[in-house]
Amino acid sequence: MESMTGYAVVEKATEQFSFSIEIKSVNSKYVETYLNLPRFMKDDEYEIELLLKKRYARGKIELSIDIHDWLESRPVMINRDLLRKYYREVSAVTEELGAGGRFSVDALLALDGVVQKERSTLSEKSRADIFSGIELAVEKHIRTRLREGDATRKDLLKSLASISRSVVRIEKLSKNVSRALYDKLRASLEQLMKARPEETRLYTEVAILADKQDINEEVQRLRDHIEKFKQLAVGEGQTGKQLDFLAQEMFREINTISSKSASSEIAHLVVDVKNAIDKIREQCRNIA
Repeated sequence: MESMTGYAVVEKATEQFSFSIEIKSVNSKYVETYLNLPRFMKDDEYEIELLLKKRYARGKIELSIDIHDWLESRPVMINRDLLRKYYREVSAVTEELGAGGRFSVDALLALDGVVQKERSTLSEKSRADIFSGIELAVEKHIRTRLREGDATRKDLLKSLASISRSVVRIEKLSKNVSRALYDKLRASLEQLMKARPEETRLYTEVAILADKQDINEEVQRLRDHIEKFKQLAVGEGQTGKQLDFLAQEMFREINTISSKSASSEIAHLVVDVKNAIDKIREQCRNIA
């Protein structure tokens, strides 16, 4: 079982620079990728997206690559024509204002376009090092998702055990429904009629009411869903959507039991089961 939330960071160095790769993810119905890349890697965006979509089935995956400390110096060129133009213009303005004195050329070097550096280019070896770092970061990130998935699995199985115990108690309580209906209906009729009601008619009415309140089918389906959920939870692969569907089906069955049963004891147990299923559904939304 794999969670959709996770975090990993990898730091490495190439022959040109040092860099860090950060991957973080949150839950999403589908796989979504968001990339924050250096400008010189924009052409690699599509390939990196394909790599991520191959490794992840669900989740919002955000990958960032930061470049630190270029180890190689980039050639610098001074635009002499532009520098001379700036110098002439500044000298003319200085003379016109009568400011006098000499000014530093350093101020002119800071002006736009005077000093030009060659654009950084990525060597093939550095590119290979970055992609190797991405693979390493993905492996590390997936391990964090699997660890969180294992913790979620344990919590889900604990909730399932609690639901199973409640279902056993609900089934036992439902066995006494007919007798309770018989006693209640007979007492009500005796009070209204001031006489003993006809047994045959009484049994017929009780049978009709008991059939309306029978929850055996719902209990059996609920047990089937619990068993299927348990099998998926301990299995491998991407099971998040299936688990979420089964949790919805469990909630539907317990809701039907709640509406059909008139027992206050069963009603209290149903509330506990609903709370446990709500917790399961919330956790399923974070399973890949």
